[in-house]
Amino acid sequence: MSEMKRAAKALVEHRTERFESRHPLAESKARLDAAIAKLELAGASRFRATWIEEDGKAVLQAEFLPRVRTQAVLTASSAVLSLLVLASAWLIYSREAGTARYLVPLFTGLAILAFPFMALALSSNRAAEESRIRKAIRVALLDEQEKFPPPQRWKDED
Repeated sequence: MSEMKRAAKALVEHRTERFESRHPLAESKARLDAAIAKLELAGASRFRATWIEEDGKAVLQAEFLPRVRTQAVLTASSAVLSLLVLASAWLIYSREAGTARYLVPLFTGLAILAFPFMALALSSNRAAEESRIRKAIRVALLDEQEKFPPPQRWKDED
């Protein structure tokens, strides 16, 4: 359960990371812009780059902000779940017969069970996007390899 709490908290938190570049400031900016452009982000990413110079080295402060719609989606989902709980309670205690009396509480229970997994999926999506951005930053500023090297083959494997 703590993993899901951590994932839900990660959805709405503001993170900042620092990267020292091995290149001059102007070249670092150009390399980062080219690397980020390669990612083809949908524009929904909330990444803000702030450049400073320390001891003659270019330093990138990368800020990862939560998506604006994330809080709205979580709030709307919570409101819908609350209404479903109220509707379920009303239907259970009402004297009316019918399928809604059983189906609405059943659907409510399933929706409540699915909600943490929805938050986990949103958090995982954000983490994957931020990981792609971090990798692009390391490739652009630290001259890291763009892809993993091929696995080493030993002579006796052939």
